[in-house]
Amino acid sequence: MKQPVSRRTEYRQGLLDALPLTISLILFGGIFGMLSIQAGLTSWQSLAMSLIVFAGASQFTAISMIPEHTGIWAIILTTFLLNSRHLIMGLSMAPHYKDFSQKHVNVLAFLFVDEQYALSLNRFRQHKSDATYALAVGLSLYLSWAFGTWIGTIAGQWLPDPAALGLNFSFTAMFLALAYYQLQSVARIMAFLFCGAIAVWLGMILPNGLHLLAAGIVAFGIGYFLPQKQENTAREANSTQEVKSV
Repeated sequence: MKQPVSRRTEYRQGLLDALPLTISLILFGGIFGMLSIQAGLTSWQSLAMSLIVFAGASQFTAISMIPEHTGIWAIILTTFLLNSRHLIMGLSMAPHYKDFSQKHVNVLAFLFVDEQYALSLNRFRQHKSDATYALAVGLSLYLSWAFGTWIGTIAGQWLPDPAALGLNFSFTAMFLALAYYQLQSVARIMAFLFCGAIAVWLGMILPNGLHLLAAGIVAFGIGYFLPQKQENTAREANSTQEVKSV
């Protein structure tokens, strides 16, 4: 009887942790919805893209290429390059997913976006990995993005210039907030600044998307080779506290 209670608790916690991000995703999804209408998509096409693709940066890139009559394979290649960073993110998440069922892993792979990754990783560093928590976060973000897109397609019919509202800064603020909770030591802060500088520099000489992959590989290498004493100590302390509470 304890297992269902534990799952409900994890699911509720995932919803609570994702709540601040869902607000930002609704706003940013609204911007996408408005711009997609201006790019020539219908409301249903815009919503279908958010439900099927579920990748903000790639969707924005796609709707900027559609009016220029860009070929489908060029859009697919660009999308692949932009999302190639998920390969590195997935490697760092793999140890936490190893005990999940294949069904859960497949669903989480579809829901795997930057925000879900950051929240789940931060949670699993302090608590036992739980698929229910990751699913709650992923579904919250997914539905928020789709809902924002739908609202944006409606509002886009009356707003001639959505970018003038300045809502796109919400996405930047959201990622700064996510990064803040990961910067728990001087080494992490230095790695964050160093890899950010690399991404900015490579962004001026590499095609769109490759600079993120390259900076991600550097970040992955730093995280792999640096000692994990602090994280292991925090995890052990948290496990001891949970045992005592039981």
